[in-house]
Parts: sequence; structure tokens; C-alpha cells
Amino acid sequence: MSNVSISTLSVKRIVISILLVIMIPVSAMLLDRFASLYTLSLAVSFNIWTSILIMYDWSLFGIHYNRVKRNLGNSLIFAVIGMILIAIWLWIGLHFLNSNVLIAKAVILRRYGYARPAMLAAFSFMQAAAVNIGFKCLTDHLGVRSGEIQAILISGFLFGFLMTVIFTLPPFRIDVFVTTYLYNFVLTAILSYLYRESSSFIPGLLAMGTVYLGYMLLGLSALL
Repeated sequence: MSNVSISTLSVKRIVISILLVIMIPVSAMLLDRFASLYTLSLAVSFNIWTSILIMYDWSLFGIHYNRVKRNLGNSLIFAVIGMILIAIWLWIGLHFLNSNVLIAKAVILRRYGYARPAMLAAFSFMQAAAVNIGFKCLTDHLGVRSGEIQAILISGFLFGFLMTVIFTLPPFRIDVFVTTYLYNFVLTAILSYLYRESSSFIPGLLAMGTVYLGYMLLGLSALL
């Protein structure tokens, strides 16, 4: 576990970063009025708003990238651990919990081949970047890397709840909301654990992005 001191973000940066994350589903719903395909609209929104989020928090991104470079071996180990944990949890979320996981379905990826690269990027690494940067900003004052299990659970509760609320589409179904919240709660807890142990959100970003991309490519290859 890292003992690196925590650099606290300003309240202004936290608020603006979270607002940028919230703009992803908001703009997707607006675009869907013209595109009539929410998956494609959401992909466009992920690519646009996550790019803006990364640019806005570029200094934060650079700090975490440099931490990875300084301790590359440890970061790779936790990236691999994260891939295993997230892959298992993704499979459970999709096949047992029936959670609303933000992944493009294989039939849509095949049907809209012209938009396939953008959708694959959006629902893998761009989504992972939005989740990890947003999670870091929202929980920055909780001291996630201080070693307390309570901080990890609280971060899962807060950001997991935010993700579930902003990406829940009508009609509202309590059973889907609960299972999706459970999925997002545990996913955020895994990312929090990786962050706490590696001192950077980059291993969690790589783990989540790689697993989501791999799942979509496997599903697409089964249809081709």
C-alpha cells in the first residue's frame, strides 16, 4: 500500500469535473432525438465529454501517469489484478444480476460498422477514463488511499449511486436500478482498491478499458 500523500483538488475542480461527467448522459439524450439510437448517441457523448474532461484535468492525469512511470512494475501487477476482478464482476453483472452495464451490444456493433471504432473506444477506454477521473474527483476528500476500508465502501456508495442515477433511462424499474447500483457500487470499490494500492487511477483505467473492449470484441467476433 502506498504512503504517498494525497493532493487535494479544489472544490471548483471537483464540481466542474462531475458536471462534465453528468453531461455525458444529458447530451446523449439530446442527440438521441436526432439519431434515434441511444447507443450511438451515448458513444458520441462519451468521446466528446471525456476528451473535454481529460483536457480539463490534464494536470491531474499527468500526476497519476508519472506515478505509474515511477513504479511501473507495481502498477502493471495491479492492472492485471484489476482485469481479473473486473472481468469476473462484469460477467456476474451481465449474466446473473442483469445489470444495465454501459457496453455496446454486438448486434449494434455489427449493424453500424461505420461507427464501430468510435463505439468501441467510447464504451471501453473513454468510459473507463470518465469513471476513474470522476471517481477520483468525487472522492478526493475521502482519503481513499489512507487504508480505511470505510473510505472504499463510501466511495463505492457515492460514485456508484451517481453513475446509476445519471445513466438510468425511463421507464424506471426498481429491480434494474437496484442490480445496476450493486454493479456500479462493486465496480467503483474495485477501482478504489486499485487506486489505493497503486497510488494512481491509471491501473484501474487500463483494467476497466481493456476488459470492456475485450468483451465487446469477443461478442462481435461471435457474430462475424
